[in-house]
Amino acid sequence: MGRARRVSLALDEELLRTVDGLMVKQGEINRSRFINSLLANALAGIIEETTGGYVLSLVVLMYDHELGDVEKNVTDLQHEFKDLIRVTTHVHVGDRDCVEVIHAMGEYGKVQELVSRLSAIKKGIKFMRVINIPLKTQ
Repeated sequence: MGRARRVSLALDEELLRTVDGLMVKQGEINRSRFINSLLANALAGIIEETTGGYVLSLVVLMYDHELGDVEKNVTDLQHEFKDLIRVTTHVHVGDRDCVEVIHAMGEYGKVQELVSRLSAIKKGIKFMRVINIPLKTQ
């Protein structure tokens, strides 16, 4: 993935209401980021179908470590998915902000479960992006 580019997208009213409703339910406040995630996940599903289902994924998170239990929740999930996670890097961006890059490898469905659980952490997450690289069947 390269730099973000602005594109215009026409959606019918019903679809837009559905997108906005789901966005609110998931605690997302940025429509562009939400639609970007939806597209990335849909494309990853196609990758799964065409590669036998194995991916190497980079999950990039930026969060405010002082809001709620975000740091504990991220760490707990990493322990829960230790069979997928190969390495994690942690960078202190400022006084409160941290960036983690989680390198996960395995079946797309399991990696997607990790991503979904991370996405469900509502308080403190400022940015999340997932890059899926298809691998041959393991």
